[in-house]
Amino acid sequence: MKKNFKIIAILQARVQSSRLPNKALLKLNKKPSIIRMVDRIKEARLLHEIWLATGKSKSNDKLEKVLLNTDIKVFRGDDDDVLSRFSEIAKITKADIIVRLTGDCPLIDPKIIDNTVILLIEKKADYASNVLKRTFPDGLDVEVFTKRTLNITNNNAEPGFSREHVTTYMHGLHNAKYKKGKFKKVSLEHESDFSHLRWTLDEEKDLIFLNSIYKSLPYNASWQDILSHLSKFPLMQLNNNIVKHNEGTQNSQLQNYERYKVSNKLFKRAIKTIPLGSQTFSKSYIQWPKGSAPLFIDRAQGVKIIDKDGNHFIDYVMGLLPIILGYCDKDVDHAVILQIMKGNIFSMPSSLEMELSEILTKIIPSAEMVRFGKNGSDVTTAAIRLARAYTNKDLVAVAGYHGWHDWYIGSTSRTLGVPEKVKSLTHKFNFNDADTLESLFKKFPNKFAAVIIEPAGLIKTDINSLKKIRTLCNRNGVILIFDEIISGFRINLGGAQKEFGIIPDLSCFGKGIANGYPLSAIVGKKEIMKYMEDIFFSSTFGGEAISLCAAIATIKKMKKLHVIEKNKQYGKKISKELNKVINDSNMHELLKVSKNDWWPQIEMTNLPIENDLFVSLLRQELLKNGLFLASTFNLCFAHNQKGILDLTVKKFKKSIISLKDFINSNNPEKNLKGSLIEKTFKVR
Repeated sequence: MKKNFKIIAILQARVQSSRLPNKALLKLNKKPSIIRMVDRIKEARLLHEIWLATGKSKSNDKLEKVLLNTDIKVFRGDDDDVLSRFSEIAKITKADIIVRLTGDCPLIDPKIIDNTVILLIEKKADYASNVLKRTFPDGLDVEVFTKRTLNITNNNAEPGFSREHVTTYMHGLHNAKYKKGKFKKVSLEHESDFSHLRWTLDEEKDLIFLNSIYKSLPYNASWQDILSHLSKFPLMQLNNNIVKHNEGTQNSQLQNYERYKVSNKLFKRAIKTIPLGSQTFSKSYIQWPKGSAPLFIDRAQGVKIIDKDGNHFIDYVMGLLPIILGYCDKDVDHAVILQIMKGNIFSMPSSLEMELSEILTKIIPSAEMVRFGKNGSDVTTAAIRLARAYTNKDLVAVAGYHGWHDWYIGSTSRTLGVPEKVKSLTHKFNFNDADTLESLFKKFPNKFAAVIIEPAGLIKTDINSLKKIRTLCNRNGVILIFDEIISGFRINLGGAQKEFGIIPDLSCFGKGIANGYPLSAIVGKKEIMKYMEDIFFSSTFGGEAISLCAAIATIKKMKKLHVIEKNKQYGKKISKELNKVINDSNMHELLKVSKNDWWPQIEMTNLPIENDLFVSLLRQELLKNGLFLASTFNLCFAHNQKGILDLTVKKFKKSIISLKDFINSNNPEKNLKGSLIEKTFKVR
């Protein structure tokens, strides 16, 4: 059979990928993915030649270089018209039959290649494939067609999607959108359906799975061998199997509403049963240019998030700061999975409560005793109640944001539903201005139970002012509470109190404590915390075991890998690089990135257009270029991965160039394709 026809395989690959940059070069058990795939293709018996078809862009030079010491021939053609590459290679080789393979299938099976070729020949078909009716795992895709079929397709396929994806005109699977030809097609199918399995390489979850396969099995293991292995270790496949099949096959030209079509459709449904369509103000549509922004996230890995439309973003919001290591951190999630198998909620306490409490008392200076909650508002409210119980006073002084409960929110613009008597018990003072607090103490002598403050944030802390606040509280018999929901596990493992050497009476921690699992903690002096036995702070889920074990695993990893130090280093780098982009674009009079290494912020001044329009346009362009970024850079350990900084800078530069063009136009608002963002309220 091999003698009668010249049969070649063309492996289509490139280095550039918005979802997983350099994926063809990423290592699978110490070897580049593309080499792993080539090694498996060579096992096919019916192939005369194997070619790599890639684009002319300079980024693909390293792909060609990797293949130098192999016997794989390389053809470089049009970056977008991939179909033309296939046509040129077919002419050069005078091939009769062409096997199309894509570089995202490093577990490609040589027997499936041979069987598809045999099927085409025996059935005298124009096109044969195992993708017409999927029964094999996604990632074992093989398409085989004749020279005649390729020629007809090359002459008739329309520009754009059909030429980028080569066989669209042949198989006709997208015939509702794209022109299809008339060919005799045959389908290679397995007697059992394994199409629900995902073995392709398109995002980080896939990389983790495929790397585990190559570490566990010989490089030439058959696809049945891999199936057998997964039946013994089913958790290996769990992580990436949530990704929808063939999500990568998208039309890159989609704009605005079409780009977020699924999100917008889901929003219309959600708004009927959920106020704002979200559980959180800061995660709702009012914070983004609706129509030009995703509204629902499907999944995440590391620093990448993928929305319900399959759009990929580098995330700098990180769930509003709980993600300190990265989404789906393997060590934390492994600990969680083991705990799930033991149970989550019991009829008595778990020893994990004690274990985590002991860890916190060792790393947080103010922690002598500990109690747990689920979110920041739980523990800030518990701290206020404790302070009132301990001092037998009522008034509270606040500086910062401290949650949604009445005692605090009544001091903001969001006071609806808060009784006037409750509002009167809370008084604001200015951050970094201890004199304003002293004035309150003089105005209401011996009335204050507590001062609660965010000791570190976007504004640089005046250490002398913070020391004076400590002194004022001591002098006036007032409980000093540090709200370290944000600064804890970010500025220092022991919080701002450890960083500055100023110790409060009570402290509140949350967000980064458990890498996204719901947990908060109130810690403090034993003599105050003992009042927990008399006040009522009690919840069914306070000792929920999954979040406790996640926190233990998170803290252990943060210590071991020096996470906070590395995140701060990244913060310095990203501030420097993005400010260079801003300066080079002559936008420095309007924008800059603060040099707060643990929590950089985009700062805006002297805007030539209305603030909300400027921010809406900026966020629209950042999203368009694949950056999920609001006003702050909420950093995590996974941001330190190779290539993330460079990719961020590249995407940011494109966004700033577009923004500059918009604000210099006669009608900047005309460039906004979505709605204006809306303010919640400003607290920092």
